[in-house]
Amino acid sequence: MLRSPRILFLALLIFGALTLFWTRPYNYIPAINPTTSTDSAASEQPTVALPRGRAPAGSSSDAKNDTLGFERVFVINLPERYDKLDAFSLAASLTGFKHDVVEGIKGATVVNKTLPSLENLPPLTQRSDRKSEEQYRRLLARPSELCAEVSWTNETFRTAHLTQKSRIVRDRISTALVLEDDSDWDVSFKEQLVDFATGARYVQGLTSKPRSPYGDDWDLLWLGHCSAQQYLDGDQRRFVVENDATVPPMNHRVNFNEVPKLADMGYDNTTRIVFEARDGVCLYSYALSYRGAQKVLRWQNNVKRFNPIDIGIGNQCKNDANFKCIAVFPQLVDSHKSAGRQSRDSDIGQFDPKQIREKGFTYNIVRSTRLNIENLMNTAQDAKIENQWTDLPELTGPPRRKYQ
Repeated sequence: MLRSPRILFLALLIFGALTLFWTRPYNYIPAINPTTSTDSAASEQPTVALPRGRAPAGSSSDAKNDTLGFERVFVINLPERYDKLDAFSLAASLTGFKHDVVEGIKGATVVNKTLPSLENLPPLTQRSDRKSEEQYRRLLARPSELCAEVSWTNETFRTAHLTQKSRIVRDRISTALVLEDDSDWDVSFKEQLVDFATGARYVQGLTSKPRSPYGDDWDLLWLGHCSAQQYLDGDQRRFVVENDATVPPMNHRVNFNEVPKLADMGYDNTTRIVFEARDGVCLYSYALSYRGAQKVLRWQNNVKRFNPIDIGIGNQCKNDANFKCIAVFPQLVDSHKSAGRQSRDSDIGQFDPKQIREKGFTYNIVRSTRLNIENLMNTAQDAKIENQWTDLPELTGPPRRKYQ
């Protein structure tokens, strides 16, 4: 009888240990071993063995859970822009995922000594557009908007995006999805992510079942960009979804560079592809693995020449052989511009407060969640989801998925 409490304590201890083991994040991607260099870590990754044309191992169903298949979801938001956070939170709730908030950083609080390099950073006196120093520094709040404001060279580098990467490393988060607070996505976002997860695993080419629905051998997943380039040489894998009703028509696609013509690659214009990216611009949405966040912090804090963060990450995809970037085109996430005063769009640009937008829009998204808020909240059976455009092609049959 006297031994019973000890047995009970031992049983509880064993149960607790097992609970910690089995509740380890299912999508855990190992970090770079502290005793192993980043370059040699790549050699420890599983070898590519999946035959071309064969579906990858694993399931994509967890991409539809309340963190979209990642351990955490974060939205970057300036504290004073609670209007943007409110709109984002409503859209996320109607899509069915939860998120944590990362506070944006104003450029005025960043000093030059925190930047890894001042090369390519012209002094204020040499700037032709004569904007104030505060206006230049405010570019920090939305670095990805540099894809539309490339003439605005700013003094910032440790943006909220880099701060978020530090948090992933500090808190040992296995995978994290990051979105900007004005981002938008299709009402079928979760279904799109199921396809993207399948494509990401196929591009990695692994035969063993991964912990993450997106695979276990990636550093960055680029879901929301304004340009992402493919490797056109070599034998590159692509996951292809043809006859996709969520693909915007060519005349409604917007890109930083020339809009890629999938027809030139042998695809029709209702096709979406997942591929390994060699470059990119704009950070409307992306995911990082733990090891990916480690690599970004190492790379971006040792650059020899100043670049905005999105261009810096694009350069890392291109120039760091051990940094694996996977992207999708057309993109799944883009920037929303709401109806009303256009001055509310951005925290870095200059707008006439009298300019009014009669109707909101989102680049590259067919069935915008933001534009369908009322329809999504309408519980009536006849509530319909509206498309942004009326000139969509008429598609018949389900999407066709191919492993190339």
